[in-house]
Amino acid sequence: MNFDAVIQYIHTTPLTWLILTLASFKIGIIVYEKFNKNTLLQPIIIAYAIIMSVILLTNTSYKEYFEGVKIIHFFLGPATVALALPLFNNLKYIKSLFIPIIATLIIAGVFSIAIAVGLLWVLDAKLATILSMTTKSITAPIAIITSEQIGAIPSLAVGFVIITGIIGALLGTIIFKVLKIKNETSKGFALGLISHGIGTARAIEIGQKAAAFSALAMGLSGIFTAIFLPIVISFFK
Repeated sequence: MNFDAVIQYIHTTPLTWLILTLASFKIGIIVYEKFNKNTLLQPIIIAYAIIMSVILLTNTSYKEYFEGVKIIHFFLGPATVALALPLFNNLKYIKSLFIPIIATLIIAGVFSIAIAVGLLWVLDAKLATILSMTTKSITAPIAIITSEQIGAIPSLAVGFVIITGIIGALLGTIIFKVLKIKNETSKGFALGLISHGIGTARAIEIGQKAAAFSALAMGLSGIFTAIFLPIVISFFK
């Protein structure tokens, strides 16, 4: 087989990356269910591993890959809006916890950013890298816009977002077991606050309340960070 011809075919066929992405996620689901939904085998992690391997093997740029999967990116909007359904179903319960929700959002949000920034500062990382880390716990579209406003590197910021989401989805369940956290509300809010969309996907498997509070945390965290982070950064500058 002519390997160069295969590479050329991949680069010149628009549907290649779309098919690869959908197939990779389907394989991830099959593997995940085959191993009794093992936390370490999240479908999105397997999909990332397959896609990244092909991208590196074919020396494909992110821009070229993104062009091929724009339709998936388009449907992210409707998928995110669909998360409003579990929120609506649990609206009364959410209202009863308004003060704890806001307090947790502010304290955990600030603490999460402070730890990440402090760690990179101790390791003598460059300012642009440190700034890119500050958006690690918000969903990618908001992270891109916010990172541009604060002088960070958008591509690096997205990388941190993905890594944070994967780590949160992997370790979240384990941490809940170790700390004996059984409340769905707490689990969901923690996953959404720290691991955004990937964490929310994991929360949906836990239950409806977990899904609702994860979606709530993801949305509030994105708004909170997008509004206040540029103000704080400009103040320090």
